[in-house]
Amino acid sequence: MIDRHRFARLSLSVSAMLFVVAACSSAGSGVATSGSTASSPPASSPGSTPDSAPAASTAPTWPGTTAPSAAPDSTADSATPILDQDWATAELVDVATGKTFRIADHAGKVIILETMAIWCPTCRSQQNDVRSAFGQLAADSVVHVVLDTDPSENAGSLADYRKSNSYKGVYAIATAKVARALVRDFGDQILNAPLTPIVVIGTDGRVTLTDFGRKSPSDIVSLAQANGA
Repeated sequence: MIDRHRFARLSLSVSAMLFVVAACSSAGSGVATSGSTASSPPASSPGSTPDSAPAASTAPTWPGTTAPSAAPDSTADSATPILDQDWATAELVDVATGKTFRIADHAGKVIILETMAIWCPTCRSQQNDVRSAFGQLAADSVVHVVLDTDPSENAGSLADYRKSNSYKGVYAIATAKVARALVRDFGDQILNAPLTPIVVIGTDGRVTLTDFGRKSPSDIVSLAQANGA
């Protein structure tokens, strides 16, 4: 007759071995902890690029522009870049609504950022051209942000200027902090209104200072489309 105590110990030993074998089998099966089956990636030949790595690409730039800033790291599913420059994160006041905003709030659209002064006739001409260009672009893909950089001008006068010219852009008085940040990133000429300075921020977050001088509506359309509009 089999000793009951010996039989019990034998059963426990067999159970323990089965548990260990099952654990080892699971560890080598490639089963992900999330419950999905993970397959081993295909072997890559020396010098080849894994399928998971995004292909390198060079975004178009406007002829004669300064080198654009590097695009921020983002996945293909991330449509909104982060604009963390001082001039982009500083609070400004929309003279048409009285509400505060940041240039960074418009990230994900093509931002046509223009500096100007009310007394500047070339600024007015440039804004007329931007208005014409925007009529050829999807309204939800672009935004025109206009900063008055003349410290002697005020929000009331700028609001009247915007209204009398039937402009639709977001107009604000540049604060000293914003003006300093713009000069730091783009140089003193960014505040020279008659040069009609324009900075383009693409949908991917790239920042490009364009050539100084007035740009035609077709130029603005090309710039906007080259940057994601």
